[in-house]
Amino acid sequence: MSTPLPDDRGDERDDAPRPDEKRLLGGGRFGLFSEALMVGLGVSVLSLPVVTAVPALAAGVSHVRRHLDGRPDTLAALWDDFRAACRGVWPVAVGAPLLLLLLLVNVQLTGVEGMPGGTGFRVVTVFLVAVVLVVVLRAAAGWSPGASWWTVVQAAARRTGDDVTGTFLLLVALGLCAVMVWMLAPLAVVVPGLLCLAVVAIEHRAAVRRG
Repeated sequence: MSTPLPDDRGDERDDAPRPDEKRLLGGGRFGLFSEALMVGLGVSVLSLPVVTAVPALAAGVSHVRRHLDGRPDTLAALWDDFRAACRGVWPVAVGAPLLLLLLLVNVQLTGVEGMPGGTGFRVVTVFLVAVVLVVVLRAAAGWSPGASWWTVVQAAARRTGDDVTGTFLLLVALGLCAVMVWMLAPLAVVVPGLLCLAVVAIEHRAAVRRG
């Protein structure tokens, strides 16, 4: 009987499949894209009550990381992460949509013709909306089971200011997603998955740069 030849790279192959090898919604080269689509649908459904959007995003980010790490990434795992993220999140989960709603109302009010300084206030308000969205995304990326959501949000706000390049990249991702939804409204159910994938990549980049 012949002896199996070692791998050309000189190391043994791990039995666990890599993300690009997993047979999930197509697997192969399209595995990550398919996973982003599935996460987008899952996060969209979990966010339907609106106040569950923050824990849904946290679960989506965690799910993307599971997929990239080669860990179990079933829908049951997404649901378990969502339930864990709901613990202690409600002040943040309710406060973030209310703050965004107030800012969006302010954008409409400042758009009234003849309002003194309306254009300047509108630009500032749109900027604040973008900053709140970035902080929410980075908070979702910084969450882990058992973590205090207030601590997570504070850390996300610090990273938003410290990692200016990452913040800019997230703003670009938000802008591109907004254009996609503007062009074709049904794509709104896919956007959360793309944002989860983007924030995972940006947070990983920041972690590598910090060493």
